[in-house]
Amino acid sequence: MKTNAIAALAFVALGFTAISCGENRAEKQAEREQEELVEAQRDFEKERTEMREELREIETEIDKKMMELEAKKEKADAEMKAEIEKMEMELKEEKTEVGQAIDDLERATENTWEDVKTSVNNTTKDIENSWKEFKSDVKETVDNDNK
Repeated sequence: MKTNAIAALAFVALGFTAISCGENRAEKQAEREQEELVEAQRDFEKERTEMREELREIETEIDKKMMELEAKKEKADAEMKAEIEKMEMELKEEKTEVGQAIDDLERATENTWEDVKTSVNNTTKDIENSWKEFKSDVKETVDNDNK
């Protein structure tokens, strides 16, 4: 009888130990998942901040170019002014695109992040390509004005 009682107590103790170990594993798994979520959130915020800064730099560069064109327009003849105004319109359109990309970044969630990131990267690439063409156009316009 004593042996059965001892065996029963041992069985109960073993059961509690097994339950306890299972709870510890579940707690550790929950902690790991929480850490992964925090890390993902941190990466998301870091990436968003970096992209926001890049877009702000582009926006500042557009503003500088617009001021340069405005200064050149004051000294230009009518034909040159028309060319400069065309370039200013292109810059304003690009600035609007940059502003929209910044707004998209601000509204992005972790669920929409990949789509927003792709869209912002495409906008940035398009603007960079436009800059190359734009700089060439400005140089050509200014060179023609100086002849």
